[in-house]
Amino acid sequence: MNNKSVWLFAIIFAALITIANYTVQIPINDWLTYGAVIYPFTFLLTDILSEKYGKHDVQKVVKYGVVLAIIPSAFAADLRIACASILTFIISQNIDIHIFHRLKEKYKALWWLRNNCSTMVSQLLDTAIFFTLAFAFTMPAINIAKLIIGDYTIKVCIAILDTPFFYAFAIYPLKSIKAKI
Repeated sequence: MNNKSVWLFAIIFAALITIANYTVQIPINDWLTYGAVIYPFTFLLTDILSEKYGKHDVQKVVKYGVVLAIIPSAFAADLRIACASILTFIISQNIDIHIFHRLKEKYKALWWLRNNCSTMVSQLLDTAIFFTLAFAFTMPAINIAKLIIGDYTIKVCIAILDTPFFYAFAIYPLKSIKAKI
């Protein structure tokens, strides 16, 4: 991946992280925030990049995206939320990349498995860690548990619904190129 692409994707990551950090503070109801609708797109982007590029290139994009997101996130969200988000983003995205590439090595033809499995596992960890760090001691544990369950449920649904987009942006273009060769 060239430097221009790395920075372009890092800026997209930073924008998604910052928007999600702001919108996670806006509840839709007792068990869901708007952040749950925005944040899953970071995992779709990670998976698309992981399909096209090597593990280290994608990790570089994630690292640069985090660095770019730190200051805007601190302004867009409460500092506690921004810090929890940045920390969990680093952890969960690296887990997503690792699982994705491991599944890609082991099950080359099962593109839908690596896309969904890596996303669902890493988002479960992300959601549990984030809500615990961001809201511990500021709201009752039962409310945090509701947010974890609600946000994760929406993230799983979005992960399933984004499977055609993963195919369209990551798998189909590669098949088209191989067919021409």
